[in-house]
Amino acid sequence: MERALKYELEAHIPELVDSVYPTNAPEGATKPYLVYAKINTRKTKTLEGYTNKQALSYMFSAMATRYNDMKSIVKKVEDLLISLPRTSIGSLKNIYVEDLDINNIDETWEPELKMNRGIIDFTIYY
Repeated sequence: MERALKYELEAHIPELVDSVYPTNAPEGATKPYLVYAKINTRKTKTLEGYTNKQALSYMFSAMATRYNDMKSIVKKVEDLLISLPRTSIGSLKNIYVEDLDINNIDETWEPELKMNRGIIDFTIYY
């Protein structure tokens, strides 16, 4: 799922090409980038047992030195996420997204990094 999400982000948001990282960005990164972390996994279980369906929650952090750049990336990521339900994603289009919930969108200033952080918390069902 992570590779598919990264593929879609880079395919639809030019500012994020080669700037999407798991958990942490390289030290000294200055251009806008996105860091992601999986924060929850729920496997679907029926009376017959577990299925191959899952619900994964992720936290995306859009990072930029300029506030307006961060806001722009957050809006583009939000629009992309909203477009994903009932589509197949990834370079091979082999992951079908049944639904997606945006749980929260927030923003903060990271004084140590001197960066604006736009946070998108969402759950993807596939």
